[in-house]
Amino acid sequence: MKKTELKHHEQTKHTQVAFARDVRALTRVMGEMGNPFCEHSKDLLVLDSRDLADPAVINTLHQIEKLGQEQYDTYVNERLVHQTKPITDPIKRNNLHIFSRPPVREKSRTQFQVLSLKNDCSLFSRLFIASQTRDGDLNEFFAHENQACPPALSQMGKIRLGTKSDLVGCLEGLITPRENDAASPPVEVMILDGAAIVNMLAPGNAKTFSEYASLVFLPYITSQLQHTSRVDIVWDEYFPDSLKAHTRKRRGKGTRRRVEPSSSIPGNWQAFLRIDENKVELFAFLATRIATTETEKQIIITNHQEVLCTQPRDVVSLAPCSHEEADTRILLHVQDAVRQGYTKVSIRTVDTDVVILAVAAAGRLDIDELWVAFATGKNFRYLAAHEMAVALGPNKCRGLPFFHAFTGCDTVSCFSGRGKKTAWETWKACDEVTDEVTTAFCTLAATPTISTVDDYMDSLERFVVLLYDRTSSQEHVNEARKHLFTQRSRSIEAIPPTRSPQTTHQESCLPSRLLLGPDDDLHTRAPIAK
Repeated sequence: MKKTELKHHEQTKHTQVAFARDVRALTRVMGEMGNPFCEHSKDLLVLDSRDLADPAVINTLHQIEKLGQEQYDTYVNERLVHQTKPITDPIKRNNLHIFSRPPVREKSRTQFQVLSLKNDCSLFSRLFIASQTRDGDLNEFFAHENQACPPALSQMGKIRLGTKSDLVGCLEGLITPRENDAASPPVEVMILDGAAIVNMLAPGNAKTFSEYASLVFLPYITSQLQHTSRVDIVWDEYFPDSLKAHTRKRRGKGTRRRVEPSSSIPGNWQAFLRIDENKVELFAFLATRIATTETEKQIIITNHQEVLCTQPRDVVSLAPCSHEEADTRILLHVQDAVRQGYTKVSIRTVDTDVVILAVAAAGRLDIDELWVAFATGKNFRYLAAHEMAVALGPNKCRGLPFFHAFTGCDTVSCFSGRGKKTAWETWKACDEVTDEVTTAFCTLAATPTISTVDDYMDSLERFVVLLYDRTSSQEHVNEARKHLFTQRSRSIEAIPPTRSPQTTHQESCLPSRLLLGPDDDLHTRAPIAK
């Protein structure tokens, strides 16, 4: 006869072993990720991954009860009290920011072209009708854009972006190429663009941010110390009202995650780095970890407006610093290295803006060699900024930052169909005849004010006219617009922008992060925030 089992099924050995295994697993996860019952944050987050909810989701949760009550009252009044709608009418579905939403697709190039053609047809249809009813003045017509956004500078209301890196190729053409441009030149100081390094260094096998700092980032920094006496790490700042906000927004969306030593590394590293708040916390975390590294050599790392050092030293020449981007703050560290007696410095970056500033600074600083370790992968190479500065000459060196900003950068639209190479050749052609354009660039780089722009507007207009037509004899853009459209059959996008009756430029069109005056102290030059 089979013996009756009187124990509860959870008292069996198999169940007890499984239960103990689950308890150990839960304890291990809490040890790695943190105890969720000790979480005192007011943020709405996922307890295991520390992913923070999107602000739109949080706002929805705050308003969802009120929204539901309003919809309930509306339903009762319309269908039961006043009976303006039948009770069988469907209720409109809510489109709330709670569940995942498909990304907004950008218009393709073909769609932009179709829209541009439609706008042109509409514009000239109105022009034809107006010409039938009153005397048309083509000179007056081409002196105005006649559209909401200038086609030469705007792509359906958005900034036109060119290929900034083309300018690097133009500068490389000034000097004799090295036999092995990927070979590291001997330097005394290495200055790193911290954001670029973090983008390049994937987490790999690191599971938490603490492991990323100790197993990935710190070993890279110490490897740079093997052949140098000093390493500087410079981070970007992220201001909510920044001119760069639009540029960063174009990089896409990611997941907001709190950066803590025990927090797990996100699976998509690049998506994590698209969120400004993530980078602010990550940069501060890495800065404090590296500052505590025991080393006989000097590591200087920025932490917001301050700097941290592994060796005691006076940092009054470096901090506090209100520069927003690492681009200009890197040059502040180059200047400090020169003052400390170093004569060979290298900058590690992937940003064309830094190359332009390095060439401009090399002609002003008392430095023997200033190298830029540029790009990644098979395109990686060392650029001799000091040789480029000599080949370019002192005047064009001073005007180079303004030329770069004027012909298109992250915050200034480029001219439609006119890239850096075309602009570079136009500048060279202007220099062969007169130095008026170079003088204008140098002056505006040093003193970017409205009155200065007005003083040199004629030179700027002539440069833009030649940018669109190298053989043109026109001096002003308004006349050139009419000539190119009526006699050269150019489209409305392929003619220059107009000159405003009052002023053509504002300070926001001349980014001060790219404008360094010849007598400016780099430490005191702060960007304009608008």
